[in-house]
Amino acid sequence: MKLSERDIKVAIVSGIIAMIISVVALDYKGYIYHSSPADKNVIDRFKLLSLDVNSTTEVSPKSSNKEAFCVDGYLLIRPEKNNSGKTVAGVLVDEKNRGIPCSRDLPSPGQ
Repeated sequence: MKLSERDIKVAIVSGIIAMIISVVALDYKGYIYHSSPADKNVIDRFKLLSLDVNSTTEVSPKSSNKEAFCVDGYLLIRPEKNNSGKTVAGVLVDEKNRGIPCSRDLPSPGQ
């Protein structure tokens, strides 16, 4: 079966139109999530200091002006001094946007 040039063009255009209609339908039904700029706000960066028994870990004596607390099993961080008048807190996540779980019942490693 030999396809003519017109048949090939019609197939390509039909495929493009089908893809566009699929994307529009998925967007209309809510299956495509559009993030807002507020979803990607990074307030601060944190790093983990390992607590190895064979090494000394030095921490600055200055306050970070942040406090952490546990809500619904996730670790949240907020500024200690909130001058904006609004309660601002953020969920601590890893590099893949997974929330860091917390537990009040978890014993410290030395216990």
